[in-house]
Amino acid sequence: MKIVFFDIPEKSWVKKIENLKKEFKDALFISNGDLEEIKDADGIVGGHISSEMISKAKNLKVIFVPWAGVNTLPWDEIKKRNVMVSNNHANAKIVAERALALALAVMGRVVEYHNDLSRGIWHGFSAGDPQSAFWTSIRGKTCGIIGVGSIGQEIAKLVKAFDCKVIGFKKRKIEKIDFIDEITLNLEEAVSKSDVIFVTLPLTPQTRGIINEKIISLMIGKFLINVSRGPVIDEKALYEGIRTKTLRGVAIDTWYRYPDEKNIATLPSAYPIHDFKNVVISPHVGSLTYEGVEEMINATIENVRSYLKNGRPLDIVDPELMY
Repeated sequence: MKIVFFDIPEKSWVKKIENLKKEFKDALFISNGDLEEIKDADGIVGGHISSEMISKAKNLKVIFVPWAGVNTLPWDEIKKRNVMVSNNHANAKIVAERALALALAVMGRVVEYHNDLSRGIWHGFSAGDPQSAFWTSIRGKTCGIIGVGSIGQEIAKLVKAFDCKVIGFKKRKIEKIDFIDEITLNLEEAVSKSDVIFVTLPLTPQTRGIINEKIISLMIGKFLINVSRGPVIDEKALYEGIRTKTLRGVAIDTWYRYPDEKNIATLPSAYPIHDFKNVVISPHVGSLTYEGVEEMINATIENVRSYLKNGRPLDIVDPELMY
């Protein structure tokens, strides 16, 4: 059995890989492997897997993705080869914390007032405009959570500390989830009843653009927070919702455009979303903490360990649902 860790920062993983080597002496573990090493690999640990890699890996049986999102994987090739995919949701608590921080920042006008005060512009009683300077408390609001998986459930737990009512939208029927007061299969209902909307859905063909112009038209005076994937929300509809002041405020951590080798510096959207005072933008860092990364590494190692012991990781992605 050969497991190749591909494009993984070795320093964060090295001690845990060494422990696997001691435990599974008959297995071969390759740290920070290259394309040559994956040719005879049984398993690959990595998130950026291409069709070319899968074609090269003639013995490939399993891919271990060291985080939750698997939307960038070449699923047609994976399904054709019947390769198992394992991910993990160990960063859910950290991403939920970030989602709450983004909500409090945009509702509290934190970034807006920071930017103004850094230029000597005051608001509130000190400036003689107390009412126009009001910010919005999350306390007692109704929070809609669009996608009540691991992250959504952790958000629900956090906002309960603010006496919020929680409505969860889920695509499949389920009776009860802790900290969620009401579950609906109707997206329009969840949005219409909520003051603050958190989007935590995985990106699949079914969820791409699910928050569209029609859904955003139901968000008059509401706050929208996205920590899922950018394309879950239609980009143009989002911009129009902000521009027309349908949306009261928006905070986003996941985007439509990302930097690459050709464009190291790039704006995250084709539209000037960042120009609005009631928008808080964040560069897709929802789990980028020591604790978040450490938990994802630990969970990935446990999935590898389970596969080597039992032939099945602890977490397995449904190839049809892509989560």
